[in-house]
Amino acid sequence: MNTKNKIIKTTIHVLLEKGFHGTRINEILERSKVSKGSLYYFFPEGKNQLCKECLKLYALKSSLKFKDLFNNADNLTDGLRKIITNTKDEIEQSKYVTGNLLVNVSQEINSDHKEIQKLCKELFELIITTIESFFFQYSVQTWKQSARNFVLKLNGAIILSKACKTSVFLNDLIEEYSA
Repeated sequence: MNTKNKIIKTTIHVLLEKGFHGTRINEILERSKVSKGSLYYFFPEGKNQLCKECLKLYALKSSLKFKDLFNNADNLTDGLRKIITNTKDEIEQSKYVTGNLLVNVSQEINSDHKEIQKLCKELFELIITTIESFFFQYSVQTWKQSARNFVLKLNGAIILSKACKTSVFLNDLIEEYSA
């Protein structure tokens, strides 16, 4: 793994665990075993630039993972359940520490970070567009609204699962899409 990717991967893990405000450059350097000079070579604007790159990569990987899960599903509801189950498994494996990077950062960012706010909005739209394509593929007449509702419910279940340290909310969502 090259140095830039090592920095990004480490930063994603720290951001997931500690949030935007809890993430420190020194911790990223310690965990990645990369020099400060290397970090600033790749990310001369520091933490904000690094966070933006991490968000982009995370959203893109999530979108691709959702497409893969959906393509291996028998139908629309099976695909949606696979996405929820995958999310649930990831949160449980982290012992309710990590959640979803895009959700975590967007909850934490205030108006002092307008560029990151704007990027989070754009990346949520990417995820929503991915989910919209699933509903559209199955000729759901209200595909746009149905996809947005699914993403909102999923993100709400992620937030509640992380906050309450239980997957009951994700289980409820799996049950909802099983009916």
